[in-house]
Amino acid sequence: MRRIGCIDEAHALAAAACRDVLGQGLDGRQRAMLQLALSFFSWRTLVREAGLQPLDAVRTMIGASQGAT
Repeated sequence: MRRIGCIDEAHALAAAACRDVLGQGLDGRQRAMLQLALSFFSWRTLVREAGLQPLDAVRTMIGASQGAT
């Protein structure tokens, strides 16, 4: 169990670092959209629940992200 905890902690630190780097210079709305775009659950919703093909999910997320600017 300890190893899983370390993996979870490392993943959380890496995800936070990605958000920090990618979010530089973004305002609050843009940072919120970035967090949504980086979430596994967003992609699962678009593909599994909404039935989009992966490429269509990417295009949808890009369109939504551009709308946040």
